[in-house]
Amino acid sequence: MKKEIINLDNMPMTKALLIDYIMFMYGEAYDISHEYLVMEYLMLKRENRLHELFQQELLDNTGALEEDFIWR
Repeated sequence: MKKEIINLDNMPMTKALLIDYIMFMYGEAYDISHEYLVMEYLMLKRENRLHELFQQELLDNTGALEEDFIWR
């Protein structure tokens, strides 16, 4: 199996979204070390859940979830 190399320093916006997501999801027990960020990113990618990063951004910026909006 080919090992995927992820450098979040080359994806600063994704890294920032990931940090916000982790801080929200894990509360005071959060870990934003490089290794943990990569592990969480790969888990979200593997489980086809990367969209949760953008849902977290929406929640942080508006206080509402995607379901609360009517998209036109």
